[in-house]
Amino acid sequence: MTDSRLAALLQQHFSIDALERAPAPLRHALRLLRDWLGASRARPYPSTPLAELAALFGAPALPADGMSVEAFLDQLDATVLANTAQLNHPKYIGHMTQALPWISVVAEALTAALNQNLVKIETAYAATLIEKQVLGWLHRQVYRGGDALYAEAMAAPNIALGNMVGGGTMGNLTALAVALEHQLPGYRKDGLLAALQRSGHRGLAVIGSARSHYSLKKALATLGLGENALRVVPVGRDNRIDLAALEVEIAALKAAGVKLVAVVGIAGATETGSIDPLAQLAAVARREGAWFHVDAAWGGALLLAEQFRPLYDGIELADSVVLDGHKLLWVPMPQSMVLFRDSASLNLLKHNANYILRDNSGDLGQTSLEGSRRFDALKLWTSFKVLGVSGYRTLLEQAATLTGQMRALLREQADFELVTDSDTFILTYRYVPQRLRRRMAQLLADGLLEAAAALNRQLNALNSELQTRQKERGHSFVSRTVLESTAYPGQTTVLRVVLTNMTTTEEHLREILAEQAGIGEGLLEQMGL
Repeated sequence: MTDSRLAALLQQHFSIDALERAPAPLRHALRLLRDWLGASRARPYPSTPLAELAALFGAPALPADGMSVEAFLDQLDATVLANTAQLNHPKYIGHMTQALPWISVVAEALTAALNQNLVKIETAYAATLIEKQVLGWLHRQVYRGGDALYAEAMAAPNIALGNMVGGGTMGNLTALAVALEHQLPGYRKDGLLAALQRSGHRGLAVIGSARSHYSLKKALATLGLGENALRVVPVGRDNRIDLAALEVEIAALKAAGVKLVAVVGIAGATETGSIDPLAQLAAVARREGAWFHVDAAWGGALLLAEQFRPLYDGIELADSVVLDGHKLLWVPMPQSMVLFRDSASLNLLKHNANYILRDNSGDLGQTSLEGSRRFDALKLWTSFKVLGVSGYRTLLEQAATLTGQMRALLREQADFELVTDSDTFILTYRYVPQRLRRRMAQLLADGLLEAAAALNRQLNALNSELQTRQKERGHSFVSRTVLESTAYPGQTTVLRVVLTNMTTTEEHLREILAEQAGIGEGLLEQMGL
């Protein structure tokens, strides 16, 4: 590369002075951001078929030469933004990712600009303290420790109340890694086989309900226990773990000589929003000498508002808790954390090196499964500073109001049926014309289960196709899932909404249901129902 080419690159892409003299590209980028955050596009979901869209990204070779920033931004707008789900559109209510406050996007930009690596203090000076502070703030919401605990944790280089992690999956993996070393000492250094042979147990298991997140199986596979080590316990109609079935599973494990490593409670199931009876699960775990982990990735943020605290009775007894900031704390992805009741727990994962992570150094990487990590704590720190607990309480209360409005709309419309309810802003329902609902009720009352199951399969197909067509139209978006815990025989396909979009109003909800009803009426004729 010639000196002139290097100078041109530095001038165009590294020089802030040059950008100030010719700010058009920056202004262009800010316009794109403004339009995106303002949900300026009419449709929340892209309507271009994926196979057709793939042709735009089919170039097999890397670009040989660069293009101007302005030309790139035009291409970005036409290809990427035009074909991306607009999560902050008021009619996007299908998943947990959020419409964002603009300050959190600024914090994300600062995170990138600062480019800190949280593995060690030498590359994350003030950032280390901010991460410890945010972990302390959330730990206090969960465990309600005293001032002395958090003052000591902030000052001491060898105390870790938790880890910031790149998503709830990594949080669950970290928690179960600690649980396994706690329950099977020596596993980390000697390996699973040696530690298991020393223990005298024939196997290891973790128990969770049928609403457990799939990341638990991924974590157990990664740790060497295998996906089948997760023993899935049925749920009741309320989608909470069946405590009687739990006792049956525990008895079966004991009879087989299998050690129960951990009991997992869910505080906000991803499919239904349900919360397990955490206090009862804590008592079972304590009785069995098992680790008690709570997956509160979705619902844990509700602990910021005191009126929701009773829903989480017993969470303070958990040995570990996972909580996602990129869900109900309204910050950009990824932002998650895993917290531990005992500040010594993470020492079970402690590792050191000569050039970094020196013992007693205060480097956060000493107790993290991840190495290089972004300064993601800045996003939460910014939001807490700007919004405060009172601001978050207001947002959570609005989500509760919106959920109540949707619940009421579903109950007042004859052709929709509310299937599952929750206190954490997730509802499932399905389109069922009143005459078909009456037919289903009669079949069940008469004990004609095969006929009822056949009708349920038709309703499943109806709702699945309805959601697909609604998505293809792109005017609004809800998701769907399949539940086994309903009043109907067999699996039940349901529509699923997550009511935390702060730009959504009751009128938007009415319009979404009206669109679904229109699609459903057309499908009834096509399907001969």
